[in-house]
Amino acid sequence: MPSTCEFNLNSPNAVYYSGQVVCGSIVLKTTSDKDVRNVRIRFVGEAKVSWSETERHRRSDGHHGTRTVYYRANEVYIDNSTQVRGDGVLPKGTHTYNFNIPLPLSCPTSCEGKYGHIRYALWLIVERPFRFDNEFSKPLTVIRTVDLNLNPMYRVPLEAEKTSAIGCWPCAGGNIDYTLSVPFGAYAPGQTLHYTLLIKNQSNTDINGYGLEFNEHITFTAHTPRHKTREKTTTLATQEHSDKCLRLTNRLFEGELILPPLPPDTEGDCIIRVRHMLEFEIYVDGCHADKSISVPIFIGTIPIRESMTNNSDFREIAPSAPFLPSEENAVGGDLPPSYGDFKPPSFEEAIRSHSPFEDPDANSHSNVIGFRPLYPVYPHKNETQ
Repeated sequence: MPSTCEFNLNSPNAVYYSGQVVCGSIVLKTTSDKDVRNVRIRFVGEAKVSWSETERHRRSDGHHGTRTVYYRANEVYIDNSTQVRGDGVLPKGTHTYNFNIPLPLSCPTSCEGKYGHIRYALWLIVERPFRFDNEFSKPLTVIRTVDLNLNPMYRVPLEAEKTSAIGCWPCAGGNIDYTLSVPFGAYAPGQTLHYTLLIKNQSNTDINGYGLEFNEHITFTAHTPRHKTREKTTTLATQEHSDKCLRLTNRLFEGELILPPLPPDTEGDCIIRVRHMLEFEIYVDGCHADKSISVPIFIGTIPIRESMTNNSDFREIAPSAPFLPSEENAVGGDLPPSYGDFKPPSFEEAIRSHSPFEDPDANSHSNVIGFRPLYPVYPHKNETQ
């Protein structure tokens, strides 16, 4: 029977915030004596980007051919390794190893994408002479706090306006003016996003409704063999509305969208950048092209106070008392994150976060498949506009 390994963490759901301490124990159970070079605990956090493209090139004989080019990039945020046993015989039985690993405040949030991921994992590695190493891993979610209250610009309502002509000269049929408004520029997962869509249809064509999408755009940047980017867009939520705006009339549409579990937008430079957009498509009758309008929505981890307007959204405790998954395990004087008097969020898997990305450096012993990060989600049922 092969050896087994159990990871006991101080966070039951394996979610940590940058700046906290990951601590606990690893219990290794062996059924026979093992010759080992060493046993070590390793904690790794890194971003990896990888994809391949077929490109046309000129061969040395002057003819053209195709070749596969592999684009890659890597950023390491933490690589902490501690030897817990040296060279010799590891006797059969139960072995317990304790660990205490501080996370840098600069660690970005865990993220899974088609062409890369930001991932953190705890490893127990048993190095063995003349045999494959025994490797056991436990993936974790790490979240970098993005407090939306610290940027006053996020409190400013968003508005986008467009004017589109219907038809073309000499058969022009008038204009459609449309304005999209959102009360805040930033939200946290689980909140209700309210919107208004004002349509001034000064054309001779009816509008048959509109649809909206909340989209996540992830940009992957490779550095090898040269700098190149690739983007993947994922639709996280959709709505369809058949309300009409008849020719030569005005209509104001109001609606709301509950934001699903999703990673926060990326701040700073990173080989994986995340952003989100609220995008509308206005359905124009006949053979005319549909019209589109959109606004960027910044996603954070702590919502704007004014966007949580119902008293039941707050904890009945002193405003200065922060919620922390493990306050006693914060590093130094930094206590990430401070939620103030908000009710603590739940943690849920990101919607549609399953990633087909395969780590090009992983082997059959170290590859982790099917991991989904957990993100803080705030209650939406008691919100008001």
